[in-house]
This record gives sequence, C-alpha cells and structure tokens, in this order.
Amino acid sequence: MPAQPGVSESGFSRRAILGAGVGLAGAIALPGCATAKGRTLGISTTKEGYQNFFKPAGQADTPYAVNYAILPFDLSLQAISSGELDAGSNFTDIPLTIWGGSLKDNRIVALIRSDAQARLLGLVARKGLGARSAAGLKGKRVGYLRSSNYHYYLLQLLEQQGLTWDDIVPVSLARDTLPAAFASGQLDFWVTQGIETILAQRHYGGRLVAQAEGDYAGNGVVIANRASLDDADKARDLGDYLLRFRATIDWMENHNEQWAQILAKATGIDQSYYLEWRRLKKNPTRLVPIDDKAIADQQGAADLFRRFGVAKGGFDAGALWDRRFNGLLA
Repeated sequence: MPAQPGVSESGFSRRAILGAGVGLAGAIALPGCATAKGRTLGISTTKEGYQNFFKPAGQADTPYAVNYAILPFDLSLQAISSGELDAGSNFTDIPLTIWGGSLKDNRIVALIRSDAQARLLGLVARKGLGARSAAGLKGKRVGYLRSSNYHYYLLQLLEQQGLTWDDIVPVSLARDTLPAAFASGQLDFWVTQGIETILAQRHYGGRLVAQAEGDYAGNGVVIANRASLDDADKARDLGDYLLRFRATIDWMENHNEQWAQILAKATGIDQSYYLEWRRLKKNPTRLVPIDDKAIADQQGAADLFRRFGVAKGGFDAGALWDRRFNGLLA
C-alpha cells in the first residue's frame, strides 16, 4: 500500500515525531501517577483526549507512570507499531481499515462503543445553500477528513444517493482547517462529527441536512503494541489501565457539567456547545470487550472503501483484533 501523507513506507521515524514538535521526550505525565519499580506506559492521545478525565474520575493513582504523547493519527499509529509507545486511545476502527493492514505489530484490544446518533456524524450545508438533503451533493464542494469516519459517512451518503466519487468535488482537509474553509464559503457541505456538528450550525450558520443513523458509525478502539502485550509486566499494567479507562468513561457519562468544563478548557470551545451535544446524545458510550459484531462492522467499512476504490487489495478485519482482555473487561 502506498505511504500516506506524512508517513514513510519504512515506518515510524522518531525524527518525524520530533519534527512535528510533539516529541516523545515531551510527553505529558498523567497527574497523580506514582511509579512502581520504574514501570511506565506510553499512551498516544489528543489534546482533548481521555487523559483529561482520569484525575477527576479518581483513576489517576496508578502503580506505574503513564506518559501521554499528543500526536497526529498517522504518527501515533506508527509510534505504537514501532514500540515507541505501548498503546493508544485516540483511534476509531474505520481508519484502520486503510492503515492497519500495513502495521503488523498493532492490535485492537478493547472497544469504545458508541452508535451513530451518539457520534453526531452528519452532513451540514453552508449558510445560503438551498440544499435540504444529501440529494443536493451532486456537483458540490464537500469538505471531509480523509481515511476517517467522516470519509466513511460521505461514501455511505453517495452510495445511498446513487452517486459516484466523480459526481462531487471532494475537498480533503485536516480536521483543524475544515472549519475555516466552511466559514469562508470554500465548501458547500461539511461532513462533521461530535462537537463540530454543533459548531457548524450554531457558530457558522450551517444547516444539518443529513445525520448518520443506526448502531454503527465507527467505534473507538484501544490499540496496543504486540510486543507490549506479550510482555507479562506490560500486559498486567495495560489490563489495569483498561479497567481505569472504563471507569473514567463511565464517570464522563454521568458528570455532564464537569465533562463540558474540562473539554471547554482543553479546546477553547464554549462549554454550552458541549452541553448541547450531551443533550442530543441519547445512548451512552461504553468501554466493552471485543465481540464479533465489532469485527463485522469494521469489515463492512473496509468493504465500502474498497467499493469506491479508496483502498486496494483485501482486508481481514479479524487479524487486527486481540481478545486477551475480554475476560477482564467482562
């Protein structure tokens, strides 16, 4: 498979991470962690990631240090594959249908399940555009995040409308540049998710014309390095981390005000938008054991990408999943 932008075919490069200004040497230590016998877990995350909630959830006092590295998706995946990091919590399973097959040393070890409605995955039309549904996509400029849940949903919409990729003007942009492009009128539609769906309407004057439905629009996943999993001490600590992670997610689902305040501080987005997202979200997010449905859902996403020619060759979803923590999480 050809290398994706920012990732060399030879794999992870420490120089690449340092060049991004987010070197592992500058990883963020989880507040309140106590180190036992020098044990450390390296975990990839994002600025607004789950690491912000371990302390308020009472889960930060671990018997090992947890060092978080805030990395872009591609570098994060490569860092775990190379063993520079042990695991990552900033992934969904859909991008791995394109990236994961080339990274033989990564395994999905836990499932963060949330349905399409909870994700607020949607299609927003710009202010002044007359479109009222996804039927208006033809010939229009559509902003999306490549190889992601956004990309997957856009392909779903096109297939539902009997359209091809050539029927639209796809505009692939980084997640942090999509809002500006939408606000400036460079996009007719913006494929959004989560807080972006709220922002696109309330802040940028867009209109939500379609929203993903059903019980799958990508699931969050925890990915771990295979060598770390096969190391008895690392595996024990990863198991403990997963239990704390599950308790943290449960805390987040039951503390709306605190959840919104923490995210507002991390992102600079008004907490009222986060509270609106929480009001719209009807089904809880849960960290659960891996099941057959999760693997089948990911395989279905992979098949959609291949029908549209986004990815080439076969993809075996089952090869990426490792159920060794299922008993613990059950």
